[in-house]
Amino acid sequence: MEGPITDDAREAVLQAALTRVDVQTLRETLQAATDPRLPVATPIANALAALRRHRDPRSVLGRAQYRAALPFAAAVLAEPCLAAVIEALGDAADDPTRDQLLEAVDSVGDQFDDVTVAVMLASVADGEMAASDLCFALLDTEERFGLTDWERYRRAAPGAGGTDAPAAPPAPRPGASAEQRAARRAKKQRDAEEKRHRAEAAARAAERVRQARKLERLAAAERRPDTDGVDRPAAPVVPSLGRRRAVLTPLEEEEFDPDDPWSAGVVLAWIRFDAVDPDEPELEGKVRPCVVVAGSATHLLVRPGYSEGGVRSRDWKSVPVRHWRRSGFDQPTWIDVVSVRVPRPELGPAGWLEPDDWNALW
Repeated sequence: MEGPITDDAREAVLQAALTRVDVQTLRETLQAATDPRLPVATPIANALAALRRHRDPRSVLGRAQYRAALPFAAAVLAEPCLAAVIEALGDAADDPTRDQLLEAVDSVGDQFDDVTVAVMLASVADGEMAASDLCFALLDTEERFGLTDWERYRRAAPGAGGTDAPAAPPAPRPGASAEQRAARRAKKQRDAEEKRHRAEAAARAAERVRQARKLERLAAAERRPDTDGVDRPAAPVVPSLGRRRAVLTPLEEEEFDPDDPWSAGVVLAWIRFDAVDPDEPELEGKVRPCVVVAGSATHLLVRPGYSEGGVRSRDWKSVPVRHWRRSGFDQPTWIDVVSVRVPRPELGPAGWLEPDDWNALW
């Protein structure tokens, strides 16, 4: 790309990178981005929740109502890769050369595929970081990342014909007064200022995500099951005969153990609503019975349960529990297909899924 890198070019590269992510990974990323621990502004949280409800979120990434959410979603997906690349760069992390950055990217190639690396580079290119322009240049020129055609995702300015050249300032309309022209200039300045504030907020939120995940990884590495000092109520270990092993994403495997003693157990956990409840708009979520998929020392990966008549029970992807009484549920229940990260509760499982109900989830 010739000339300075514009904001709309950075947005187009970010959208192009997220479009190449497979649907399941993107949906899991959007779910992780709605973690209540993360400091997400309400408009962005609403946009993330709405985006996740699409069958294929990739097909609507370019819509105006979702643009503010894309930097945050990309930061959540790219965080492990970015941390690995920064570690590989060492002292050169603040201002690497092109060769140093390529060498660092190559060194993590056995952990992250080119699609994930491309999202990481696009996330940095879209943020206010020292290497933003370098990351953009790599995506613009390196065919291995598959984004050299990023310009087709660019939003063309009205009358610009989709060209790279910046549009000339519009001539004043016949009869437009000096006050009207001044009002238009003021509106453009306000829009630009608002956009800058959104970008800064997204960058700050992404940095908090990286720091929170880093602290959790350090805490998990220092803890041991017999010395972590956590006084948990004794809970029976689920019998594993006939049960399949839970299938986790690479991102989930970094934090959670599918062989956790509570796996397949039924626990109570607070689950955030996907959208505002019109009957109780002040509520952000509720406590639901959940099936434990995997666990760590401080958190669980669960699939929420929904009662008969709820929206999830009418979702063709939800899984009905056949032996709901035997498993510890107090009414017919449907299990969601999306996993949620929640703090580990003090009380252990109230029951366990029967093997055929558990295996139906996988």
